[in-house]
Amino acid sequence: MSQGFCHGDGWFYTLWRSCGDLEPLVAEFEKAGGRQFEILQVKEKFGGLRIHVNDADDAIRQCLLVSHLESFRACEICGQPGKRREGSWIKTLCDQHGSAPRAEL
Repeated sequence: MSQGFCHGDGWFYTLWRSCGDLEPLVAEFEKAGGRQFEILQVKEKFGGLRIHVNDADDAIRQCLLVSHLESFRACEICGQPGKRREGSWIKTLCDQHGSAPRAEL
């Protein structure tokens, strides 16, 4: 991944769980199709976690969707319960980080 992980640390556990859930799905996907699975990019976009991959089946896409939806309930900065906030930017943040000046984000 040339761009690495482009999001806050608060989504670490969402990603950790997602990777654990993906492991057996990816093994089956690779075995069935002979294609190698690759994560291309992990980032925040419009307040949600986006995991871009080179190829996927329905089971993998469903797992990625669960992580995406889960990210809208956790602060991107600290992982505490959060909500999507819109202003000049769109982020999922807890009350503490949602009221912080933009420079602190």
